[in-house]
Amino acid sequence: MEFSSNKDLKYSIYDGIFANMFATLTGGVFLTGFAIQLGMDEFMIGLLGSMPFLVTVFQMPTSYWIEKRGRRKEIAYWSAAVARTVWIPVVVVFILPFLPLSAKASVVLLLLFISYVFITVSYVSWLSWISDLVSDDIRGSFFGTRNMLNAAAGMVVMVSFGYFLDFLKRHTERGVSIGFCVTFLSAVLFGLLSLKFLRRVSEAQVESSSNKLPFRARLSIPFEESNFRKFLVYTVMWSFSVYFASPFFTLYFFRELKLSYGFVATLGMLSAFADMLGMQIWGRISDRVRNKAVIQVASWVAVFLPLAWVTVKPGSSIIPVVLHVLGGGFWAGINLCMNNLLLRITPQKNRAVFLSTYSIFAGLGAAVAPILAGLTIKSVGELDLRLLSWQILPLHLIFMISTLLRILTLQFFKYIHEPEEVSVGQMVRVLRSVRGLNVANGFNYLLHPFIEIAKETFERPK
Repeated sequence: MEFSSNKDLKYSIYDGIFANMFATLTGGVFLTGFAIQLGMDEFMIGLLGSMPFLVTVFQMPTSYWIEKRGRRKEIAYWSAAVARTVWIPVVVVFILPFLPLSAKASVVLLLLFISYVFITVSYVSWLSWISDLVSDDIRGSFFGTRNMLNAAAGMVVMVSFGYFLDFLKRHTERGVSIGFCVTFLSAVLFGLLSLKFLRRVSEAQVESSSNKLPFRARLSIPFEESNFRKFLVYTVMWSFSVYFASPFFTLYFFRELKLSYGFVATLGMLSAFADMLGMQIWGRISDRVRNKAVIQVASWVAVFLPLAWVTVKPGSSIIPVVLHVLGGGFWAGINLCMNNLLLRITPQKNRAVFLSTYSIFAGLGAAVAPILAGLTIKSVGELDLRLLSWQILPLHLIFMISTLLRILTLQFFKYIHEPEEVSVGQMVRVLRSVRGLNVANGFNYLLHPFIEIAKETFERPK
């Protein structure tokens, strides 16, 4: 796949790199640290973690508009612009001296909700748009490479700003507050650079739908596909089981394991590096064996990751590193192939409706789970439970429940069918016969787009 021969794909890669830098600096370790700085409790942190998924209901009217009128590029561009610039008033509210901390937390939650609304509208527009630009035969490789480079960019800014926060915390009285302001304003700048390249990507031509069905009638279209209905059921169950624990890992790192911003950022870097290589490797594998078998294999590792964190004690450094590398590598396969599987089992006609329906169902499970988990943590209070010499903390309980739910959910995945799917056994046999899937090739593919860009620059007539 030659990226330099298709400017749309190249600009999409640049857009993804800067967009992921924005997302990294406004999420994960930085968002949870910011929430702690604002004095948010477990319930509010759970609510914050649920917001990106609560807002997926806005994707359905967006998909309806796309199917009727098109204009996917315009919707994706301006929605992303609003979502990113909202972080400027977030910073302003944070530094206002006359607002109490509780009021700041409430206003910030409202502003972030607005940001997430526009993010989800932009996403469904972008996914429908880009799926028509990238052909099926290179989709795995393209998104594998794009996601890998996104991860590399996120890795760089995560570590840089993580240690920047630690430096300010050690050397100035209000260092963390200043650090968050600088971090979020830098994120906005990266987000605007992303938009510069997004604007250059061509709008894939799509005919306005001649279907005169009313909005409510169109909502039922995805449910007429039996396989897609099963996929939706699995999606709700899986997202609930994952996000029952996911928003609380960073809180666990800071509060229970006493880790610094820099070390947590380093762990994120290692996870992103594993994700970066994993995206490329799993992308090439999925081009050969499709997606279902990859998801099945990778998911069995993801199932037990929350339970593994229960064994980590304060002061430990080796186990967190191992768990982040394993998680990054195997979640890369799940995320990449889940998106590809979604595109393979949805028809071209009315695809935007199918995509938004999927996002809403995934969001339903992911939105409810952290709120219930936060309420569970508050209800158990100071849990005094021991297993042999091991003290079970409230967050440990959440991690164990998440593991059990993931095991139960994965049993349902076998009922979903993918066109031209292969079994796990067939996948193993294919991989034994495949050459060139080693780590070194991952580095070659990491450099490939930059090499092509450099060649194009030097070969351009002066």
